[in-house]
Amino acid sequence: METVSPILEKSGKSGIYVHYPFCVKKCSYCDFYSEGIGSEPSPLEAPLFRAYEEEILHRVAGNRSCKDLRFDTVFFGGGTPSKASPERIAKFIIFLKNNLPIEEDAEITLECNPEDLNPELLRELHDAGVNRVHVGIQSYQGTHLNFLDRYYDPETYSKVLDSFSGSSIRNFGADLMFGVPGQREEEFYSDMERILSAGVSHISLYALTVEKGTDYSRKVSDGIVPPPEEEIQERILQDLPEILRKRDFFQYEVSNYSRPGFQSRHNLKYWTYEYYLGVGPGAHGFLPQGRYANARNTQAYLKRKEYGSYEPPSPFEEIVLSLFRIFLPIRLDGFLALIPEHAEELKKKLQKKSEAGIATWDGSVFRWKPEAVLFLDSEILDLAKG
Repeated sequence: METVSPILEKSGKSGIYVHYPFCVKKCSYCDFYSEGIGSEPSPLEAPLFRAYEEEILHRVAGNRSCKDLRFDTVFFGGGTPSKASPERIAKFIIFLKNNLPIEEDAEITLECNPEDLNPELLRELHDAGVNRVHVGIQSYQGTHLNFLDRYYDPETYSKVLDSFSGSSIRNFGADLMFGVPGQREEEFYSDMERILSAGVSHISLYALTVEKGTDYSRKVSDGIVPPPEEEIQERILQDLPEILRKRDFFQYEVSNYSRPGFQSRHNLKYWTYEYYLGVGPGAHGFLPQGRYANARNTQAYLKRKEYGSYEPPSPFEEIVLSLFRIFLPIRLDGFLALIPEHAEELKKKLQKKSEAGIATWDGSVFRWKPEAVLFLDSEILDLAKG
């Protein structure tokens, strides 16, 4: 039976993003701020969590411009937040609930690397208040993990998702990457099948990209390593929606699929122009005061006595460039109200997309058709033209 996708509207709720910058090893393709520190805990963990609390009190708690914010998601990302001690996570969640208006049914997510995952950690995270976990698998193939400079333990990697079989955390997902040089399509689909068979509720499937400033980008430019397999990426992008639809997973964003009702409520905030409080080195945020970016340096973040200035948002460009990454039906009325001077022209362009057969548009609800995924970037840029 065909699953009816929910119609997306502005939620009016805000999120909290917590950036934990430490990893066992820095991956060559990653452009997020992170530091490879080996397997031992960071000695900076305690001062880092104190700095999180100070930033929250400064940016939001007691700030009159933020008095109407209500938070219904918390997301620990990185880096590798599963390297932080569960006790520290638990105390910090208590701090959040004591100092901010957190909804009772808040989605509290923690990103986890496979080497950290075990039943005991999941029990401790659940006790701490975490109710959603996402695991960065990327691939089960050692050759491809080595190419990506991923740290992995071959003895435990293949069984990592088994830890969820007896866990109280039932909302869990995993990341995979495709288009890695040398990766065959059947290898990617075999990896995907293993993840689906583990009972995940969410799956993020990313095409390997050459991100400026990364070690991988420099190696590609110097001809040391090959670029991503673009032809394979195109075929996979085209085939995935139908393959996963048959498994009761729907595509709600270019790279993200979930079972009905299990899309990432937090990540949707980035794409639907909702406010979010970002704390930690390298974190970005969007509050009523404006947008901001923290220093991409842990020591600088810890030493900072003053917080950077806020920049005014650009609603039209930001809404168009992020909202139309979504493949759910979107009720646009609330978004168009934020950009009244562009609304009529944008409606005309959406009508043309509908007439071209790559989307549906009834004057209120817009939705891309699955085949639009192959040329989505150019379609979005067309919508963003003044």
